Amino acid sequence: MMASYTDITLEEKFVELQKAKKTPENRRPKIQRVAEHIRNREKIKEHYSPRLVSIGPIHHDNTNLKLGEKYKLMWAVKYAENANLVPHNLHKKIADNIDDLKGLFADDVLTLTEKSLKGYRSLDEKLSWILFVDGCSLLYILENADFENPCPMHIKFDQLGIVIMDVLLLENQLPYHVLKLLRKNENEIELINIMKNFHNRCDLWSAPENTRIWRPPIQKKEEEEEEEEQVHSVVILIPNEPDESELPTHLLDLQRTIILTKSSPKTEGNKANKMNQERSEERMMTYRNIQDLRKVGIKLESSATQGPINIHFSEGWFVAKLTLPEIVVDDSTASTFLNLIAYEMCPDFDNDYEICSFISFMDELIDHAEDVRILRLKGVLLNCLGSDEDVAHLFNIISNDLVENRAKYLVVRAKIHERYCNKYKTWIARGIHTYFNNPWTFIAFVAAIIALTLTSIQTWFTIKQSK
Repeated sequence: MMASYTDITLEEKFVELQKAKKTPENRRPKIQRVAEHIRNREKIKEHYSPRLVSIGPIHHDNTNLKLGEKYKLMWAVKYAENANLVPHNLHKKIADNIDDLKGLFADDVLTLTEKSLKGYRSLDEKLSWILFVDGCSLLYILENADFENPCPMHIKFDQLGIVIMDVLLLENQLPYHVLKLLRKNENEIELINIMKNFHNRCDLWSAPENTRIWRPPIQKKEEEEEEEEQVHSVVILIPNEPDESELPTHLLDLQRTIILTKSSPKTEGNKANKMNQERSEERMMTYRNIQDLRKVGIKLESSATQGPINIHFSEGWFVAKLTLPEIVVDDSTASTFLNLIAYEMCPDFDNDYEICSFISFMDELIDHAEDVRILRLKGVLLNCLGSDEDVAHLFNIISNDLVENRAKYLVVRAKIHERYCNKYKTWIARGIHTYFNNPWTFIAFVAAIIALTLTSIQTWFTIKQSK
């Protein structure tokens, strides 16, 4: 009997092995939990969990989010009423497609959801109800969440900000296909525009006076006119349904896409393929932070077209210039960055680690509060978080254990390294930085030169007269 049991167990394991071989790769990442090795970092865990509203099955059974469950029911009903849709019909759409929708979630998420079926007869029934209610409430949030007019949400002003942060968490995402099923029509361009408008409003909330985490490009009037002409031509060519590769996986995926498309395609960070010969220099980076760069004559400037990979370095004889994107740091910055980073590090998401690479590059520049102060004075960083020490500490924390694409900023790093190691330019720059680091020193130097010149002239005339 014992041998027979062992044979059956091994046979089942071989069947499982063959199934693993045939498992196809996913074209899109599944809805999944943040990996444990990312979540369990010090002072990080709280940024991955919702505080008021759970969206999707991962945090559905969290007893601390009961108030959010009441809000979601209210928003779901209002969404159906506003769209003149019957709730039963919307739920049936989800239930009829539940087998396909289950394939959009990681296996451990489904296992976690199935652990507690209280009030439901099966996993399919529970998951279909969650996706129906949460999908309708999320659509209502996307259409109505606005700090300038918070009344449609029927919640307090301070709660609205928490809801916005919650729906952008990696573990609070719903597949795009769920939102599409719950729409009154199948116009995907309209749905994507609703999602984009939501992100645009979210950017405005991150800081006062229309400042944003990532600002849109500042362009000249002529460039705007050219863009308008291009938009008109594109509108004519847009099909009724966008290509599947252009569809977002979920709301967080669209946020990442928006951030990255705000970057200039001409940035030096994208020219790494042309700089393979300088890879050896990459291993010898000697600069440590912003203060180090300033000592060797590298000035900082805020970019005219902002984006996380829009970083440029220009060389001069006495002064070089490092152009960085403008960024707002506030209470939502840690959550935004950490969830985008966790998304890029998902095992089934094939990407170039653009956000991870940017954070890693900025962490190389920011070590101390003085580095943050310099970035503030140069208009690169707007600190809405607190002290400069807090911002420096924030970047040091979120950059831990990142998987970055070193090729992203290979050109910029190599040029900075070359400048840093140039003895003649460095000597001149250090002299200027040491002896002429404020206007009064420069004025005193000029005054001394003038006085010395006048003294020399007076001496020359005295000698001439005596002869």
